[in-house]
Amino acid sequence: MSHGHQAPGPDLADRLGELDVLVNAAGGLPEAAADGLPPLDALLAQWHSSLSQNLLTAVLTTASVQERLTDGGSVISIGSIGAERRGGSYGAAKAALAAWNASTSAELAPKGVTCNVISAGFIAGTNFFQGGMTDERRGALVAETHNKRAGTVEDIARTAFFLASPGARHITGQTIHVNGGAFTTR
Repeated sequence: MSHGHQAPGPDLADRLGELDVLVNAAGGLPEAAADGLPPLDALLAQWHSSLSQNLLTAVLTTASVQERLTDGGSVISIGSIGAERRGGSYGAAKAALAAWNASTSAELAPKGVTCNVISAGFIAGTNFFQGGMTDERRGALVAETHNKRAGTVEDIARTAFFLASPGARHITGQTIHVNGGAFTTR
């Protein structure tokens, strides 16, 4: 692959053995474009960065280990509320992650593997905003929620634990929104 990202090494699957749960949690905001680039080149670099970090990491990691996933296994990918609104290249990449998840679910379901996306809202205690979170922005994000609190890393971890559990064997191809009601479905 170009742009400095590579698929996991060819011997990764051989070293793993059987795999029960895969959590695709890589991602983030696009890298800043190098100064002095023409505007279209800067835009292209931003989109490549978003797609590489937020979509292709999950696609390539899952492809490299899918033969090792056990019957009853789970693939869980971390998405974002940004896929639903105000997301730019980052949101588009996370929306593509959900579309890819649906097709991967259909592909892996006959092997007994579920595939789901956890679409996170604002999660406190992470460095997602890379030091750019202001008190005003934090307040606005919390105010959007129904329960008037920021999400926690534990909220996401507990949802992943459930999706990997026997109680979630009939949940696949889904996007589970964990955002305190900041984005709701019908």
